[in-house]
Amino acid sequence: MVKDNRKVAVLFDLEDTLVRTPWADMQHVLEFRRETRRKLIELGTPASILEGIERATIMRNKASEYIAENFGKADAQKFHQQMEVFLRRYELDSAEKSELFPETVPTLEKIKELGLKVGLVTNTSREAVETVFRLHCLKMYFDVVITRENVKKLKPEPEGVSLAVKKLGAKNFFMVGDQVHDALAVRSANGMSIIVKRNPEEKLHFHADFFVRSLSEVPAIIQKATRTTAEKDGFDVQSGEG
Repeated sequence: MVKDNRKVAVLFDLEDTLVRTPWADMQHVLEFRRETRRKLIELGTPASILEGIERATIMRNKASEYIAENFGKADAQKFHQQMEVFLRRYELDSAEKSELFPETVPTLEKIKELGLKVGLVTNTSREAVETVFRLHCLKMYFDVVITRENVKKLKPEPEGVSLAVKKLGAKNFFMVGDQVHDALAVRSANGMSIIVKRNPEEKLHFHADFFVRSLSEVPAIIQKATRTTAEKDGFDVQSGEG
């Protein structure tokens, strides 16, 4: 058991961090980005607002800002309802096709054994999360779950991460993810990022506090850092990039 763990939390992303999904296929991602742009413009977002933006989550954040500032209540509600229908198709398909990584449950069990608070922060919907939980029996491991319904802005904005940390009453936290938007959200929320890089040939051109090849490496990193927390009342670990 590590020392002084009461105020330390570990947050996880869901898709392609804890479970493999169709989002691991870049062609699937590119299709979703194209369709997201098309749908947002169809629903009244000016194309100029989305110009130069590659990632679908950032497109949606920008569109939501525009809608909040320029649409009336009824039109804004219609926009969000129609986006919900659009997103649900992709999210539930991803959840139903998800496959559990073999190291996921042993890693979560080890972290729970350490007595740490555990949260999930995902850009997908509550329904999709519940589907993944049901398929893979993961619900028991999480003290807090933050989905896109709980925030106005998705990762890479830090809103969801900060909300999870607040609900867990944590002073320090780690977040484990697989994408740049996880690392950016954690940095903005003043936490420590652990990025899972399962493909050794993949080049990741962004900073994280730690890169790992497997979730199984995560508990040892957290143990070391929480021991340091007990001694110095704050994170003081040697971070690195791989």
